[in-house]
Amino acid sequence: MGALKGRDGSNGTVYRLLRLLTLQSLRHRYDGIPEPFGTDLRQLGPIHVCPCGSQVFNVMCTFEDYELVWYFLDATCVSCGNLVTVPCSVDKTA
Repeated sequence: MGALKGRDGSNGTVYRLLRLLTLQSLRHRYDGIPEPFGTDLRQLGPIHVCPCGSQVFNVMCTFEDYELVWYFLDATCVSCGNLVTVPCSVDKTA
């Protein structure tokens, strides 16, 4: 196989350098933080089922000695990304 030739008849080093810079600039950057994509439904009050039908939520919480100590009431639905308020024991009606 012959060497890659540039337009000026050189060995293509400039072409490969420019191509490498172009490829690196087209790569998708991932910063680890997902973009919000749902609707803010916190005004509905505490709900245990999202309007989309899902019962699974992403909730920030903390643990001590393998036990759940506390959690934020703001959560996002795993299925649709809606921002909701999750219930706690005080919200349970008798």
